Amino acid sequence: MKNEYTPDELKRLHQELYDILGEIIRVCNHLGITYFIQGGTAIGAFFEQTILPWDDDIDLGMTRADFKRFVREAPAAVGDEYFVQWLETDPHTPYYYAKVMKRNTLFAEADFIHLQKQHGIFIDVFPFDRVPNNQRLQRWQRTAANFLNCCFMGKDIWMWKHCGTPQVAHPTNRGFCPCLFTRIVDALFTKRFIYRMLSWVQGLWNGSHTATHYNMVLMPRDHIAVNSIENMQRIPFGPFTVNAPSDLETYLRHHYPRLRRHIPKEEQQNHRPQYLSFDTRTGDGDMPQNA
Repeated sequence: MKNEYTPDELKRLHQELYDILGEIIRVCNHLGITYFIQGGTAIGAFFEQTILPWDDDIDLGMTRADFKRFVREAPAAVGDEYFVQWLETDPHTPYYYAKVMKRNTLFAEADFIHLQKQHGIFIDVFPFDRVPNNQRLQRWQRTAANFLNCCFMGKDIWMWKHCGTPQVAHPTNRGFCPCLFTRIVDALFTKRFIYRMLSWVQGLWNGSHTATHYNMVLMPRDHIAVNSIENMQRIPFGPFTVNAPSDLETYLRHHYPRLRRHIPKEEQQNHRPQYLSFDTRTGDGDMPQNA
């Protein structure tokens, strides 16, 4: 892996992630909001009861109703050391989901260092919505949501080869027509309006009693059975006991078809940032002023 962490960096990063997780758990318990582990975090909990040794993030999910409450109420409920980043608290965030950050830390990824947003060490919090059982409807919903997500991100950063100057090191070869339509939507509508449209598309089936799975909608494999979310289990994870889908292995094997305990080094993925600091008050790891 390019630009790998040192063992000491990973150890300290895991400590910071557990610290943030503890604050999220405290706030969720205080507000009566339910969260659950997902993604690579769920793999670590399933096999190791901790963060995977090479991993550098924690991923949480919430149903749309809980997510709405979380982004509305958690910014005022977290301690002074923490910051809840989403559109309303950090207008230049390129993410449709939320991040809970540790203040006075730095985790600045190369593609986003020029954005005038918070860049602290974080935990991701994703909204999960019910999705239709019909696979054609799933693909339509996912396509529409991904287009609107590109429009949302395109308001602050251009990540594609067509219809603009790419602002990332490795722009994706997205088609000319989707890029053109993205430019048109970005010119006509505000970022808040695009966010509302994206949330509406993601939540189209939330009122359906026949939809049997939740998903982040933008990705095809994040299927979690409604019953697994409504009847969650409690499992050890680092110094905590956390919420997890009740049928965790089924979810993981759908999401990761090659799921196994021992993952070869070449498949161990993380996202070491260009700039990393565990305490920016010392000046260590600061980004250049013109970044």
